[in-house]
Amino acid sequence: MNSIALYLAVFSFSFMLFSQAGATSLYQSAQALNDTENQEEQLQRAISEASQLSISEQHVIINLLRLRLAAVQMQRDDFELGRDTLRQIETDSPAALQASLLMAESYRLTGQPQEARSWFLRTAHHYPYRTATLDGLISAARDEQHHNPGLSAALYSEVTRQSQYALDQVDQLTKDGSIDPMVIILPSPLDDEIRQALLRRCLQHPEHDLLKQTNQLRKSISAVLALQQRHKTLARELSVLGQTLEHYQLQRHSLAQRLQVGRRQIQSLKEQLRPNDFSGEQMAIREAITDQQNQHTRLESQLAFIEQSRKKLPDIARQLEQQLATLGNKVRTELDNSHGAVTQVLEGAISSYRKEVTNLMAEAESRRSELLFTSQNQH
Repeated sequence: MNSIALYLAVFSFSFMLFSQAGATSLYQSAQALNDTENQEEQLQRAISEASQLSISEQHVIINLLRLRLAAVQMQRDDFELGRDTLRQIETDSPAALQASLLMAESYRLTGQPQEARSWFLRTAHHYPYRTATLDGLISAARDEQHHNPGLSAALYSEVTRQSQYALDQVDQLTKDGSIDPMVIILPSPLDDEIRQALLRRCLQHPEHDLLKQTNQLRKSISAVLALQQRHKTLARELSVLGQTLEHYQLQRHSLAQRLQVGRRQIQSLKEQLRPNDFSGEQMAIREAITDQQNQHTRLESQLAFIEQSRKKLPDIARQLEQQLATLGNKVRTELDNSHGAVTQVLEGAISSYRKEVTNLMAEAESRRSELLFTSQNQH
């Protein structure tokens, strides 16, 4: 029953990962795991009390408790009851992979190789490319190597097939010498099962909070996109400023001509004035001079404004460009920092995944070769 004991140990570790949810029921559930007597009764009670937790906590805790309960039941040789308990575990829960492997292991331990093979391969199909799956297949194949070489060879072959495919995918991911975090964080051309296997490793990084870092990376990328939009807006603004400047230049030339004409008209009207003559004609001339002078003042004001604006426009454009450059430097720094932290996590996860899968494939190939050699010698 060493295999069942192994699942109990694996479960205890899994439970520790999710034991931070709090609440009295969680404490009681943890206590049930530590009791050496009446474990089954304690686990049943813990499952019942865990129903008081939130839906998300129930999804984790109840399924993990059921996995432990099934292992306890099988440890006392009640395999049918243990399998019934395993069937209650939700296939998308954290306990699902270990539950599937334990189901397969239960058939192997009860001398039902066809059912065991079916469940091991089913596990490999539903939870592929995970090192826990591959390690479970190798463990089972190793135990069956002398008693059931056909099952053992099939499991070794499956480990080799999945390992090679996973390594090929990882090689594709890193072939350019750099890693795009979004290829792993978001759905991408990378095989989704392998992507999720790598992502799980990243989320369990001991030093970095990938969720926090990717959130910062997302903000930085959003800032970059906003910066790009600002570039487009600035280009439009500078274009408008350029057109305005050109228009002002034309206006300035036209106003200067009108001022010159206005001065001549005023001078001509003044020459027509006669002192102390307040006849209707002379009064009309005086009114015309006043109108011309007022218009002259307005034109001079417009010309002064245009001249002032013409001088300021280049400074405005430079200020806009400087603001944009400052923002760009800040965004690039934030992006580099968050991208660097995320990349560090991803590189570590990929490196450890590649190493473990390579070792598992090497062991599977070695043991399968040993199995074939033994089989040929026997015949």
